[in-house]
Formats: sequence, structure tokens, C-alpha cells
Amino acid sequence: MTTNHCVEVASFMLKPGVTDEQLLAIEAKIRGGAIASMPGFISRELCKDDANGEWLIVMRFASRVDMDGWLAAVRSVPEMRELGAVIASFHLNRFFTHRT
Repeated sequence: MTTNHCVEVASFMLKPGVTDEQLLAIEAKIRGGAIASMPGFISRELCKDDANGEWLIVMRFASRVDMDGWLAAVRSVPEMRELGAVIASFHLNRFFTHRT
């Protein structure tokens, strides 16, 4: 894995009635679409806490500048608007630098 890259960690809850399958279908579009072509994109992971239904996203970009480029573009990405429509709450937008 790339050293000294930027990692974003964020958690969220889905709106009532939204299924895991619906979320995963949107996530597949995100991963196969705009994010894959963003400069410096390394990976995007999605995890779920089955005990309380909270989801966690871990994204990696080569640099904070690359990550900021993605964050600036998010509002113009249709799949991200689709994701926003199924999220009830979004928390813990934190950034870290990966070191090896």
C-alpha cells in the first residue's frame, strides 16, 4: 500500500426503510464511477456495525490535496447525491496521514 497517504474516516446511519442492498448498489456505482477516476484515489471501504446499524467509510487518497479534490467534487457527482438521499445522519469526518 502507498505510504504517507491521506485517510478519511466517516460514519453514518441509513434512513429507516433503506436496505443494505440499496446502499451497496449505490456504493458500487460510486466505486465504478467518478471516484475511480479521481487523481490520487487509492481505495474506499465500507463496513457495518451489525449491532447498531452504523456504517463506516474509510477512503484513501495519495495526498490530502487529492482527497480535498474529491471532497470539492462530491456535490457534482450524481451517485453521491443518491447516497446522500439514503443517509439519516453523517458523523466523524476525520482525516489521518497513513505512515509505514
